Amino acid sequence: MIDTEKGKADVSRFAVDLAVRIALIASVVYVSLLLLRPVAALMLWAIILAVAVYPLFVVLRQRLHLRNGLAATLLSLLLLVLLLAPVVVLSASAIESLDAYARMLLRGGHVVPLPPESIRELPVIGARLHDFWLNASNDLRSLLGAHVGQIASVGRWVGQIAAGVFLEVLQFAGAIMVAGVLLAYSEKLADTVRGLAGRIANARGRHFVEITGSTIRNVSQGVIGVAILQSALLGIGLLVAGVPFAGAITFVCLVLAIVQVGPNIIMIPVIIWAWTAMPAMTAGIFTVYTAPLLLLDNVLRPILMARGLQTPMAVILAGVVCGTLAGGLIGLFVGPVVLAVFYDLVTAWIAAEPPREES
Repeated sequence: MIDTEKGKADVSRFAVDLAVRIALIASVVYVSLLLLRPVAALMLWAIILAVAVYPLFVVLRQRLHLRNGLAATLLSLLLLVLLLAPVVVLSASAIESLDAYARMLLRGGHVVPLPPESIRELPVIGARLHDFWLNASNDLRSLLGAHVGQIASVGRWVGQIAAGVFLEVLQFAGAIMVAGVLLAYSEKLADTVRGLAGRIANARGRHFVEITGSTIRNVSQGVIGVAILQSALLGIGLLVAGVPFAGAITFVCLVLAIVQVGPNIIMIPVIIWAWTAMPAMTAGIFTVYTAPLLLLDNVLRPILMARGLQTPMAVILAGVVCGTLAGGLIGLFVGPVVLAVFYDLVTAWIAAEPPREES
Protein backbone atom coordinates (compact mmCIF):
# COMPACT_ATOMS: atom_id res chain seq x y z
CA MET A 1 0.00 0.00 0.00
CA ILE A 2 1.14 3.53 -0.79
CA ASP A 3 0.02 4.79 2.62
CA THR A 4 2.66 2.72 4.39
CA GLU A 5 6.26 3.84 4.79
CA LYS A 6 7.50 0.96 2.62
CA GLY A 7 4.97 1.81 -0.10
CA LYS A 8 5.99 5.46 -0.11
CA ALA A 9 9.66 4.45 -0.33
CA ASP A 10 8.92 2.13 -3.29
CA VAL A 11 6.99 4.86 -5.10
CA SER A 12 9.76 7.38 -4.43
CA ARG A 13 12.42 4.92 -5.64
CA PHE A 14 10.38 4.15 -8.78
CA ALA A 15 9.94 7.88 -9.53
CA VAL A 16 13.67 8.54 -9.11
CA ASP A 17 14.58 5.56 -11.31
CA LEU A 18 12.11 6.67 -13.98
CA ALA A 19 13.42 10.24 -13.91
CA VAL A 20 17.02 9.03 -14.22
CA ARG A 21 16.16 6.73 -17.12
CA ILE A 22 14.25 9.48 -18.94
CA ALA A 23 17.12 11.92 -18.38
CA LEU A 24 19.66 9.40 -19.71
CA ILE A 25 17.56 8.62 -22.79
CA ALA A 26 16.95 12.33 -23.42
CA SER A 27 20.69 13.01 -23.09
CA VAL A 28 21.59 10.26 -25.56
CA VAL A 29 18.96 11.51 -28.04
CA TYR A 30 20.11 15.12 -27.64
CA VAL A 31 23.80 14.28 -28.13
CA SER A 32 22.96 12.07 -31.13
CA LEU A 33 20.94 14.85 -32.77
CA LEU A 34 23.73 17.30 -31.99
CA LEU A 35 26.28 15.04 -33.71
CA LEU A 36 24.00 14.54 -36.73
CA ARG A 37 23.17 18.24 -37.05
CA PRO A 38 25.93 19.05 -39.60
CA VAL A 39 24.66 16.33 -41.95
CA ALA A 40 20.96 16.55 -41.08
CA ALA A 41 19.99 18.18 -44.38
CA LEU A 42 22.02 15.65 -46.38
CA MET A 43 20.47 12.71 -44.48
CA LEU A 44 16.96 14.10 -44.93
CA TRP A 45 17.55 14.49 -48.67
CA ALA A 46 18.96 10.96 -48.82
CA ILE A 47 15.83 9.56 -47.15
CA ILE A 48 13.56 11.55 -49.49
CA LEU A 49 15.50 10.38 -52.56
CA ALA A 50 15.52 6.75 -51.38
CA VAL A 51 11.76 6.77 -50.81
CA ALA A 52 11.08 8.58 -54.10
CA VAL A 53 13.10 6.19 -56.30
CA TYR A 54 12.30 2.98 -54.41
CA PRO A 55 9.78 1.76 -57.05
CA LEU A 56 12.42 2.27 -59.75
CA PHE A 57 14.91 0.38 -57.57
CA VAL A 58 12.51 -2.57 -57.28
CA VAL A 59 11.90 -2.65 -61.04
CA LEU A 60 15.63 -2.47 -61.78
CA ARG A 61 16.38 -5.25 -59.32
CA GLN A 62 13.67 -7.57 -60.64
CA ARG A 63 14.09 -6.96 -64.37
CA LEU A 64 17.88 -7.33 -64.36
CA HIS A 65 17.94 -9.96 -61.58
CA LEU A 66 20.45 -7.96 -59.54
CA ARG A 67 21.31 -8.10 -55.88
CA ASN A 68 20.26 -5.18 -53.70
CA GLY A 69 23.76 -3.71 -53.47
CA LEU A 70 24.44 -3.88 -57.20
CA ALA A 71 21.01 -2.47 -58.11
CA ALA A 72 21.44 0.38 -55.61
CA THR A 73 24.91 1.18 -56.99
CA LEU A 74 23.65 1.19 -60.58
CA LEU A 75 20.70 3.44 -59.70
CA SER A 76 22.95 5.82 -57.74
CA LEU A 77 25.29 6.17 -60.72
CA LEU A 78 22.30 6.86 -62.98
CA LEU A 79 21.02 9.57 -60.61
CA LEU A 80 24.48 11.14 -60.39
CA VAL A 81 24.64 11.33 -64.20
CA LEU A 82 21.16 12.88 -64.31
CA LEU A 83 22.26 15.44 -61.71
CA LEU A 84 25.69 16.35 -63.04
CA ALA A 85 25.05 16.22 -66.80
CA PRO A 86 22.64 19.21 -66.86
CA VAL A 87 24.97 21.17 -64.55
CA VAL A 88 27.92 20.57 -66.86
CA VAL A 89 25.88 21.43 -69.98
CA LEU A 90 24.47 24.60 -68.41
CA SER A 91 27.90 25.69 -67.17
CA ALA A 92 29.48 25.09 -70.57
CA SER A 93 26.64 26.94 -72.29
CA ALA A 94 26.96 29.92 -69.93
CA ILE A 95 30.75 30.08 -70.31
CA GLU A 96 30.49 29.80 -74.09
CA SER A 97 27.85 32.54 -74.28
CA LEU A 98 29.80 34.90 -72.01
CA ASP A 99 33.01 34.27 -73.99
CA ALA A 100 31.23 34.99 -77.27
CA TYR A 101 29.76 38.24 -75.95
CA ALA A 102 33.12 39.28 -74.48
CA ARG A 103 34.85 38.74 -77.85
CA MET A 104 32.10 40.65 -79.60
CA LEU A 105 32.44 43.51 -77.11
CA LEU A 106 36.21 43.67 -77.64
CA ARG A 107 35.71 43.82 -81.42
CA GLY A 108 33.29 46.69 -80.97
CA GLY A 109 30.31 44.74 -82.25
CA HIS A 110 26.68 45.24 -81.24
CA VAL A 111 26.24 43.00 -78.23
CA VAL A 112 22.86 44.56 -77.47
CA PRO A 113 20.46 44.71 -80.45
CA LEU A 114 18.93 48.02 -81.50
CA PRO A 115 15.69 48.87 -79.68
CA PRO A 116 12.40 48.73 -81.59
CA GLU A 117 10.77 52.10 -82.21
CA SER A 118 7.61 50.89 -80.50
CA ILE A 119 9.42 51.27 -77.16
CA ARG A 120 9.02 55.06 -77.45
CA GLU A 121 5.24 54.68 -77.32
CA LEU A 122 5.29 53.22 -73.80
CA PRO A 123 3.82 55.66 -71.26
CA VAL A 124 6.09 57.56 -68.83
CA ILE A 125 9.28 55.49 -69.35
CA GLY A 126 9.13 54.91 -73.11
CA ALA A 127 11.51 57.68 -74.24
CA ARG A 128 14.06 57.13 -71.45
CA LEU A 129 14.04 53.37 -71.94
CA HIS A 130 14.55 53.80 -75.71
CA ASP A 131 17.47 56.19 -75.21
CA PHE A 132 19.12 53.96 -72.60
CA TRP A 133 18.71 50.90 -74.82
CA LEU A 134 20.08 52.81 -77.81
CA ASN A 135 23.15 53.95 -75.85
CA ALA A 136 23.75 50.39 -74.69
CA SER A 137 23.54 49.17 -78.27
CA ASN A 138 25.84 51.82 -79.75
CA ASP A 139 28.48 52.10 -77.02
CA LEU A 140 28.16 49.36 -74.43
CA ARG A 141 31.76 49.71 -73.26
CA SER A 142 31.24 53.32 -72.16
CA LEU A 143 27.98 52.40 -70.47
CA LEU A 144 29.65 49.59 -68.54
CA GLY A 145 32.55 51.88 -67.58
CA ALA A 146 30.14 54.43 -66.15
CA HIS A 147 28.49 51.83 -63.90
CA VAL A 148 31.49 49.85 -62.64
CA GLY A 149 30.36 49.94 -59.01
CA GLN A 150 26.86 48.65 -59.75
CA ILE A 151 28.23 45.97 -62.08
CA ALA A 152 30.70 44.83 -59.40
CA SER A 153 27.84 44.55 -56.88
CA VAL A 154 25.78 42.50 -59.33
CA GLY A 155 28.85 40.35 -60.03
CA ARG A 156 29.35 39.62 -56.33
CA TRP A 157 25.67 38.78 -55.98
CA VAL A 158 25.82 36.42 -58.96
CA GLY A 159 29.00 34.87 -57.55
CA GLN A 160 27.29 34.18 -54.23
CA ILE A 161 24.38 32.54 -56.04
CA ALA A 162 26.77 30.43 -58.12
CA ALA A 163 28.65 29.34 -54.99
CA GLY A 164 25.37 28.43 -53.29
CA VAL A 165 24.25 26.42 -56.31
CA PHE A 166 27.61 24.61 -56.39
CA LEU A 167 27.30 23.67 -52.71
CA GLU A 168 23.72 22.50 -53.26
CA VAL A 169 24.87 20.30 -56.15
CA LEU A 170 27.58 18.78 -53.94
CA GLN A 171 25.01 18.16 -51.21
CA PHE A 172 22.67 16.48 -53.69
CA ALA A 173 25.52 14.32 -54.97
CA GLY A 174 26.32 13.25 -51.40
CA ALA A 175 22.63 12.60 -50.71
CA ILE A 176 22.42 10.37 -53.80
CA MET A 177 25.34 8.26 -52.58
CA VAL A 178 23.82 7.94 -49.09
CA ALA A 179 20.45 7.09 -50.68
CA GLY A 180 22.17 4.26 -52.54
CA VAL A 181 23.34 2.83 -49.20
CA LEU A 182 19.81 3.15 -47.80
CA LEU A 183 18.38 1.36 -50.84
CA ALA A 184 20.88 -1.46 -50.48
CA TYR A 185 19.49 -2.14 -46.98
CA SER A 186 15.94 -0.98 -47.78
CA GLU A 187 14.16 -4.15 -46.64
CA LYS A 188 15.74 -4.20 -43.17
CA LEU A 189 15.32 -0.44 -42.76
CA ALA A 190 11.66 -0.60 -43.86
CA ASP A 191 10.93 -3.35 -41.32
CA THR A 192 12.66 -1.31 -38.61
CA VAL A 193 10.68 1.84 -39.43
CA ARG A 194 7.38 -0.06 -39.55
CA GLY A 195 8.20 -1.76 -36.25
CA LEU A 196 9.05 1.58 -34.62
CA ALA A 197 5.88 3.19 -35.97
CA GLY A 198 3.81 0.23 -34.81
CA ARG A 199 5.42 0.45 -31.39
CA ILE A 200 4.43 4.12 -31.15
CA ALA A 201 0.90 4.03 -32.59
CA ASN A 202 0.09 0.39 -33.50
CA ALA A 203 -1.65 -0.01 -36.87
CA ARG A 204 -2.18 3.74 -37.20
CA GLY A 205 1.59 4.27 -37.01
CA ARG A 206 2.26 1.82 -39.84
CA HIS A 207 -0.47 3.57 -41.83
CA PHE A 208 1.34 6.89 -41.33
CA VAL A 209 4.54 5.32 -42.69
CA GLU A 210 2.69 4.33 -45.87
CA ILE A 211 1.15 7.80 -46.17
CA THR A 212 4.62 9.33 -45.85
CA GLY A 213 6.10 7.12 -48.58
CA SER A 214 3.19 7.64 -50.98
CA THR A 215 3.17 11.40 -50.44
CA ILE A 216 6.92 11.74 -51.04
CA ARG A 217 6.70 9.69 -54.24
CA ASN A 218 3.68 11.61 -55.55
CA VAL A 219 5.23 14.98 -54.76
CA SER A 220 8.50 13.97 -56.42
CA GLN A 221 6.64 12.89 -59.54
CA GLY A 222 4.11 15.72 -59.57
CA VAL A 223 6.50 18.57 -58.73
CA ILE A 224 10.09 17.55 -59.48
CA GLY A 225 9.26 15.24 -62.39
CA VAL A 226 6.90 17.68 -64.09
CA ALA A 227 9.33 20.57 -63.49
CA ILE A 228 12.19 18.65 -65.13
CA LEU A 229 10.00 17.63 -68.08
CA GLN A 230 8.61 21.15 -68.56
CA SER A 231 11.98 22.91 -68.30
CA ALA A 232 13.65 20.33 -70.59
CA LEU A 233 11.03 20.87 -73.31
CA LEU A 234 11.29 24.64 -72.89
CA GLY A 235 15.08 24.40 -73.10
CA ILE A 236 14.87 22.47 -76.37
CA GLY A 237 12.67 25.19 -77.82
CA LEU A 238 15.07 27.90 -76.65
CA LEU A 239 18.08 26.13 -78.17
CA VAL A 240 16.37 25.45 -81.49
CA ALA A 241 15.12 29.05 -81.72
CA GLY A 242 18.61 30.37 -80.97
CA VAL A 243 17.63 32.38 -77.89
CA PRO A 244 20.73 33.78 -76.10
CA PHE A 245 21.59 32.27 -72.70
CA ALA A 246 19.23 29.35 -73.36
CA GLY A 247 20.95 27.21 -70.72
CA ALA A 248 20.66 29.85 -67.99
CA ILE A 249 17.01 30.54 -68.86
CA THR A 250 16.26 26.81 -68.75
CA PHE A 251 17.85 26.51 -65.31
CA VAL A 252 15.80 29.47 -64.02
CA CYS A 253 12.65 27.87 -65.46
CA LEU A 254 13.47 24.65 -63.59
CA VAL A 255 13.97 26.45 -60.28
CA LEU A 256 10.79 28.50 -60.72
CA ALA A 257 8.79 25.38 -61.58
CA ILE A 258 10.08 23.51 -58.52
CA VAL A 259 9.25 26.33 -56.09
CA GLN A 260 5.74 26.54 -57.58
CA VAL A 261 6.16 30.00 -59.08
CA GLY A 262 6.14 28.69 -62.63
CA PRO A 263 8.28 29.57 -65.64
CA ASN A 264 5.70 32.01 -67.04
CA ILE A 265 7.30 35.07 -65.46
CA ILE A 266 10.48 34.52 -67.45
CA MET A 267 9.15 32.82 -70.59
CA ILE A 268 6.49 35.43 -71.41
CA PRO A 269 9.14 38.20 -71.65
CA VAL A 270 11.23 35.82 -73.79
CA ILE A 271 8.27 35.33 -76.15
CA ILE A 272 7.77 39.11 -76.35
CA TRP A 273 11.49 39.54 -77.08
CA ALA A 274 11.27 36.89 -79.80
CA TRP A 275 8.64 38.94 -81.66
CA THR A 276 10.91 42.01 -81.55
CA ALA A 277 14.20 40.31 -82.48
CA MET A 278 13.29 37.32 -84.67
CA PRO A 279 11.54 36.92 -88.02
CA ALA A 280 7.77 36.68 -87.72
CA MET A 281 7.69 33.04 -88.86
CA THR A 282 10.33 31.96 -86.31
CA ALA A 283 8.69 33.92 -83.49
CA GLY A 284 5.29 32.44 -84.38
CA ILE A 285 6.57 28.86 -84.35
CA PHE A 286 8.42 29.51 -81.08
CA THR A 287 5.25 30.94 -79.51
CA VAL A 288 3.04 28.06 -80.71
CA TYR A 289 5.56 25.57 -79.29
CA THR A 290 6.12 27.38 -75.97
CA ALA A 291 2.60 28.48 -74.99
CA PRO A 292 1.16 24.97 -74.37
CA LEU A 293 4.24 24.02 -72.35
CA LEU A 294 3.55 26.86 -69.92
CA LEU A 295 0.27 25.09 -69.04
CA LEU A 296 1.80 21.61 -68.82
CA ASP A 297 2.28 21.68 -65.04
CA ASN A 298 -1.34 22.71 -64.47
CA VAL A 299 -2.49 19.55 -66.27
CA LEU A 300 -0.01 16.90 -65.14
CA ARG A 301 0.70 17.98 -61.55
CA PRO A 302 -2.81 17.35 -60.10
CA ILE A 303 -3.00 13.96 -61.84
CA LEU A 304 0.35 12.73 -60.50
CA MET A 305 0.13 14.22 -57.01
CA ALA A 306 -3.35 12.87 -56.21
CA ARG A 307 -2.75 9.39 -57.63
CA GLY A 308 -3.28 6.63 -55.05
CA LEU A 309 -3.79 9.01 -52.11
CA GLN A 310 -6.91 9.47 -50.01
CA THR A 311 -5.67 12.89 -48.95
CA PRO A 312 -7.42 15.66 -50.93
CA MET A 313 -5.39 17.43 -53.60
CA ALA A 314 -5.96 20.78 -51.85
CA VAL A 315 -4.18 19.51 -48.70
CA ILE A 316 -1.19 18.19 -50.67
CA LEU A 317 -0.88 21.38 -52.72
CA ALA A 318 -1.15 23.53 -49.57
CA GLY A 319 1.61 21.46 -48.00
CA VAL A 320 3.81 21.92 -51.08
CA VAL A 321 3.36 25.69 -51.19
CA CYS A 322 3.53 26.34 -47.43
CA GLY A 323 6.38 23.88 -46.95
CA THR A 324 8.41 25.53 -49.71
CA LEU A 325 7.84 28.98 -48.21
CA ALA A 326 8.75 27.79 -44.71
CA GLY A 327 11.61 25.39 -45.37
CA GLY A 328 12.80 25.84 -48.93
CA LEU A 329 13.28 22.83 -51.17
CA ILE A 330 13.21 20.32 -48.30
CA GLY A 331 9.94 21.85 -47.13
CA LEU A 332 8.55 20.96 -50.55
CA PHE A 333 8.45 17.33 -49.34
CA VAL A 334 8.14 17.76 -45.58
CA GLY A 335 5.15 20.13 -45.84
CA PRO A 336 2.75 17.79 -47.68
CA VAL A 337 3.81 14.83 -45.52
CA VAL A 338 3.04 16.73 -42.29
CA LEU A 339 -0.29 18.04 -43.60
CA ALA A 340 -1.27 14.61 -44.95
CA VAL A 341 -0.61 12.98 -41.58
CA PHE A 342 -2.39 15.83 -39.78
CA TYR A 343 -5.39 15.49 -42.12
CA ASP A 344 -5.52 11.73 -41.46
CA LEU A 345 -5.37 12.29 -37.71
CA VAL A 346 -8.18 14.85 -37.80
CA THR A 347 -10.29 12.61 -40.05
CA ALA A 348 -9.80 9.63 -37.73
CA TRP A 349 -10.61 11.74 -34.67
CA ILE A 350 -13.82 13.09 -36.22
CA ALA A 351 -14.89 9.63 -37.41
CA ALA A 352 -14.28 8.01 -34.03
CA GLU A 353 -17.54 7.34 -32.17
CA PRO A 354 -17.80 8.88 -28.70
CA PRO A 355 -18.14 6.38 -25.87
CA ARG A 356 -21.75 5.43 -25.23
CA GLU A 357 -23.16 6.15 -21.84
CA GLU A 358 -24.47 3.07 -20.07
CA SER A 359 -28.06 3.39 -18.99
